[in-house]
Amino acid sequence: MSNHIVYNLNLPDADVYYCAQFFSSKVSLALFEKLNATIAWQQDHIKLFGKTYAQPRLTALYANNSNPYSYSNITMYPRAFTEELQFCKSEIEKIVDVNFTSCLLNLYRHGQDSNGWHADNEKELGDAPVIASLSLGA
Repeated sequence: MSNHIVYNLNLPDADVYYCAQFFSSKVSLALFEKLNATIAWQQDHIKLFGKTYAQPRLTALYANNSNPYSYSNITMYPRAFTEELQFCKSEIEKIVDVNFTSCLLNLYRHGQDSNGWHADNEKELGDAPVIASLSLGA
């Protein structure tokens, strides 16, 4: 995994790095299929402008601790990392030299699912959170 090419996107007020095809297509597909079948997906509800809506995606929280994570009036309680998530975590950590403690997964089932612009500024993330985002699909 040491042959990754990492690009600094040079964005203002942010340190953003991009690595195309972190895993091979074969590994990505195998991981996606396994995670899709075994993760405890849930669909929470959010309140926008006084109305309640089902989130337009499925989510799950996994971690190496029992710390809940809250955002948009949703509190999630983590499950223990699966073998596949632990593999992804350790491969990413080799490149970025950061120890990640949790993983918020999003499953976009079709073209109508989404995640709007947001800040990742929840108090429990600290003053300067490091976020690793890994896509296993299109």
